[in-house]
Amino acid sequence: MLVKRIVCTVEAHQRGSFHMAQMEWAALRTVEGFIAQLGGWDTSDASIAHIYSFWENRDRYENFMENIHDEIFGHSNQSATYTSIKIELFEGEASGTAVNELLRDCSLIRTSIINREEQPLNNKQSDETLLFSNSTGGTLLFTYSKAEGIPPWTAGEAVEAFMITEDWRVHGNDF
Repeated sequence: MLVKRIVCTVEAHQRGSFHMAQMEWAALRTVEGFIAQLGGWDTSDASIAHIYSFWENRDRYENFMENIHDEIFGHSNQSATYTSIKIELFEGEASGTAVNELLRDCSLIRTSIINREEQPLNNKQSDETLLFSNSTGGTLLFTYSKAEGIPPWTAGEAVEAFMITEDWRVHGNDF
């Protein structure tokens, strides 16, 4: 499975436009290999938007990038709604069907990117944590919760947390 992490900085006056542009990504639901996408505003910095998309594998993701991405991106005019963007790719072993089901009901996402050699996990992976690796040796701890509010973080130090914006949640038709 491939996970795409997107972090955008959005000025206060552009939040509405960014939100509307993000809703255009509902077109992903019909893309072959797409599992799910969700996102929301950072719980500690309202100028930061987090988006995570999940793909069956790198080949399906690259096909999307080569053939479909620019059409959706251009139609949404999203590039005019943020001041910066950071994108990272991670890969790991997970069932697309299982991940899709897990992400349907969650309301809070927390992530941390660690170097496992420098900062090993000191508690076991829970049923609510997914692990993915990037090409530079980092590990993404992706933790989801159905909890109301923001419960304590238990796996390392949270780098980011966001409540799911329902309008940004998209699930693939095949899952």
